[in-house]
Amino acid sequence: MAYTNAQFRSILNGYGFGSSPEPDPNFPISSYEGLLVDRTTVEAIRAFQTYFKLKVDGIAGPLTMAKAEQAMRILQDNLNRVIRANIPQNQPFYGPRTVAAVKEFERRYAYNVDGVANLVVRQRLNDLARAVV
Repeated sequence: MAYTNAQFRSILNGYGFGSSPEPDPNFPISSYEGLLVDRTTVEAIRAFQTYFKLKVDGIAGPLTMAKAEQAMRILQDNLNRVIRANIPQNQPFYGPRTVAAVKEFERRYAYNVDGVANLVVRQRLNDLARAVV
């Protein structure tokens, strides 16, 4: 999937890697379409690549984009299983529906409600999704 720069920043933000070079009132959803070359974004891409065991180069190339799509599909599937978020399978974006679902999960399981599926939130969600038959 070819994400726009804002969509890819939203995934980075939503996974807790943070990437906006400027404050964004809709965080974790980004509307900033600037190139993915500023220091903050390159560091976020590197963190994403490290976490997902990709080549760490700070570039949002095809393998990094493909991993982002795969990660989004897993996150959304887990949210659908655990809290019945009803996120369509054809929308692997960190958009308003995903943010709302993450916030609902965070509320239900007593996490800080910010719409960011950081590592701790994702691990708990993964554990619960595996337990759902």
